[in-house]
Amino acid sequence: MCEAEHLADALRGLFSNPGHGWFTPFSVSTEGLSAPQASSVPAERFNSVWAVVNHVRFWQEAVRLRLQGAPVDRAALGAEDGWPPVGDGQSEEAWGAARSAGLQSNEALAGYVASLDDATLAEPYQEGRALRSQIVHGIIGHNCYHACEIISIRHMLGLWLERT
Repeated sequence: MCEAEHLADALRGLFSNPGHGWFTPFSVSTEGLSAPQASSVPAERFNSVWAVVNHVRFWQEAVRLRLQGAPVDRAALGAEDGWPPVGDGQSEEAWGAARSAGLQSNEALAGYVASLDDATLAEPYQEGRALRSQIVHGIIGHNCYHACEIISIRHMLGLWLERT
């Protein structure tokens, strides 16, 4: 397996494949929540699950654009600060769309990463910036951090995530 395929496998596996290993992925940590549950904030200065989902989607799209050498228009991605607003906290359709967008952005990013060769991964995504492989490693860590944050938010709300 070449480096690009390995990175794409990690992006997909740690995000959406519950059988990938011991880690609870984003797909599992976000499932089974209603819109009101996903939009609930457990305490002051915390995020809702929905806010984290939107944030993760935002950065996966931003990283894909950077890897492609395209400009990143933060406003077009939903927020200048990387935290797009939560939709209608009562709309199951909007919550489902937000969760699906997170999963789809991961698949689009992983698919693009898989198409790269090792030489391209070893190049900076922009003159004087990080190597493409480094920003892929960074987004993998970012996604894992936020999957764990989602589990913590659920637990603070009493919405325990049971894994067998």
